[in-house]
Order: sequence, then structure tokens, then C-alpha cells
Amino acid sequence: MVDIKAINAVLDKRLVSMKRDGVSVLEAADWLAAAGLLDKGKSREKHLRELLRTGRISGAYQFPNKRWVIVNRSRLPDGIKRVVPIKEAAESLRISEASLRHHVRAGKLTPLDFGPAMLFFLEEEIKRFGSEAAGESYSLLFPDERIKKQSDIDKLRRQLYYLRSDIRLIAERIEELINLLE
Repeated sequence: MVDIKAINAVLDKRLVSMKRDGVSVLEAADWLAAAGLLDKGKSREKHLRELLRTGRISGAYQFPNKRWVIVNRSRLPDGIKRVVPIKEAAESLRISEASLRHHVRAGKLTPLDFGPAMLFFLEEEIKRFGSEAAGESYSLLFPDERIKKQSDIDKLRRQLYYLRSDIRLIAERIEELINLLE
């Protein structure tokens, strides 16, 4: 008989101690086998997936691609609802997964920590990155736009300078007219 409370406790304790956002089934099965809660045979992942399917493991979630993850509920309190796998993130941003991984390595995008083999992102992080990337791609596509804006600003500054000069001249003429009328 499998001790579900002990399994949940080991998974929660391990995720919290490692400061991870979640874990794959394969890695979780290794943790549980090392703790003596699952058999060390090749069927340990299968046995853990059966427990996940029955809903007995807390924090378990299955993505549409059939991949199971176990979420650290203390770091992701609303569960996996706002988590996006790399494939979906790449599709929504309309870039390749390789390009997305490059942006992660460059520090432009922060993934959740589900271990080295799995790449997940918070939905808000993908939206933020998408809006920043859109701005960058716009400036790359239209570099003359920035130059044009700067020349427009310079033109307006010159116009303001001449306008102030004209106002000073008008004020002086008005003072002269007032003096003549007196």
C-alpha cells in the first residue's frame, strides 16, 4: 500500500528545500524511490502517473500534450493555471523554441524552475516579453522612425525659439505704442 500523505510530504518538502516551482514525473519518481516510497524498478514512473491520474497527488497537472508536472503550491498558489510551456509560449510569440531558449540564456526572459529539462513561464512574463520584443522589432524594422522623431523635436524647438523672439518684439512694439499714446 502506498502512503499518499508521505508522498505528498516528500514532494512538498523537496520542492520547498530546492526552491523549485515544480518537478517532472521522472524526477519526482526518482525522489520518491530514493525516499523508499516507490519501487526502484522501471515502473516507478508508471506507478506515479497512475497516482497522478487518480488525483491523489496534490499539485499535479497534466498539460494537453499529456506531460505531467507536480507544482510547488507555496510558490505558485493558484497552481498551474498561469503557467505556459515553452512550446505554447513560442507559438503565442510567433518565434521558435530555440530563439526563446536563447532569450532565456541572455536573461531577457525568466523561466519558472521546474528543473533543467522542462521550460515553463508565467503567463504575465510571456506577455511582458512579447510587448518588449514587439517594441524592439518595431524599432529594428523602422530605425528611421526614431531619427525622424528627433528631427521633429529639433524643428519644434527652433520654432519655439523664434516664436519667443517674435513675442518679445511684439511686446516691445506694444510698449512703444503705449508710450506714444500717453
